[in-house]
Amino acid sequence: MTRFNPHGWTGAEKTVTTDMNREMAITEAFVSLTDTVADDVDPLTLLRRLVDHCVRLTGMDAAGVMLANARGRLQSVTVTEDRVEITEMFQTQASEGPCIDAYATGWPVHADDLETDGGRWPVFTPLAQAAGFSAAHSFPLQLRSQTIGALNLLARTPTPVPPEDAGLLRALAGTATTSVLTWSREPLRPYDIVTRTQAALSSKAVLDIAAGMLAAAAHITVAEGEQRLRAYSVAHHERPADVAESLVRRRLTPHAVLTPGP
Repeated sequence: MTRFNPHGWTGAEKTVTTDMNREMAITEAFVSLTDTVADDVDPLTLLRRLVDHCVRLTGMDAAGVMLANARGRLQSVTVTEDRVEITEMFQTQASEGPCIDAYATGWPVHADDLETDGGRWPVFTPLAQAAGFSAAHSFPLQLRSQTIGALNLLARTPTPVPPEDAGLLRALAGTATTSVLTWSREPLRPYDIVTRTQAALSSKAVLDIAAGMLAAAAHITVAEGEQRLRAYSVAHHERPADVAESLVRRRLTPHAVLTPGP
């Protein structure tokens, strides 16, 4: 059984894994991408882990990340091999390619076979093929509605991205983007940890009170009251904690939460 490094794949070749190995590797990948408080972690480390995991967990042979600078122009920040950086340089110079399109549209871009699918990029495609790649895919890096860059994925043979891998790649990219944008140079102090823990406990207390208010109003259990509160928060795109606080402070009535929307 292969032993995985939670900080990213560092081998020269990929290893065939069992379903159990893969499940463990996926779990470790998400854990490593959310580790923003370790002393040896910074944004580049997190993005390097992202590309390593993308290669290790999918059928792709190489990967890279491009981020937009202040002018909105993409720049390469990390790659699994030098040839990926070359293809990214081609994309920025020619202003065409999957990363350029994914960043501009905010949607994934796929070319399963550059020989047949790459006609939309007359400059990028032959250069990518010359670098040894036959398939190219890209996923936007986004936080909420803002796109900050793109994840570049390349394969040496014509290779599609199966739906299950597409979902995994989107999740990995989203997790890494959130971690990069919330990383702080200042380490958490013991007081910060206590403060955040207390904030979580306070939020839970307010949520319990609000659920109790809904339970009393609708003659349901407290657990059902919490379910109704969470359903309301999803429907109105609000955090459950904010809905609960509005209820407790009487800015929102139990009737408004309990009454189904149109």
